[in-house]
Amino acid sequence: MNALDYILAGLEAHLKLERELGRRIVEIDRRLLDVQKPTSCGSSVSSDDIKVLQEPKQDVAKADAVEKTPSSKEKIFDFVFVHDKNLTPEALEMMDKIIAALGRSKETAPIVFEGALPKAKAYAVLGALALKKYFPGLKGVPGQWLTGAKGEQVLVTYSPHYILRFAVVTPAVKKIKEDMWKSLKTLLQRIR
Repeated sequence: MNALDYILAGLEAHLKLERELGRRIVEIDRRLLDVQKPTSCGSSVSSDDIKVLQEPKQDVAKADAVEKTPSSKEKIFDFVFVHDKNLTPEALEMMDKIIAALGRSKETAPIVFEGALPKAKAYAVLGALALKKYFPGLKGVPGQWLTGAKGEQVLVTYSPHYILRFAVVTPAVKKIKEDMWKSLKTLLQRIR
């Protein structure tokens, strides 16, 4: 799948979500469709994508980490994504698209992989290791909602690393992606 196909698939998923939410007007950043530079694998990426991929992995990961100390004036997020370790640039790109398709940004729906969890109405746990790290004692399968020890609403879903390790998109991989997307859409229903 080349970059344009990937973008169009993401756009299609976003439009489907917008229809389900009853929105009639959708804004699209046309720069997303501006594919200019071919890569060695034959797909295309924009110059902005190249800059992001060239940044050191550690700096990209630190920028996405959320470390907070509890306070009475702490912001309460609608939902927070939780992972057990730094995300690779490819996984960050995937999560950026998911967060945008859900109508949020990293500022309004952060990805946490170290430190204390910020307060949120719901937590989307990306993989079993993250569940074990942040909610010890809970066990669940992808797509399942759980209640944490402090009453937290916890959605278990797949890690982006798990999905990205499949080089070929087979019907089984497509089903995993669809299941992940269906479960993540339930976040919007939970926070209403």
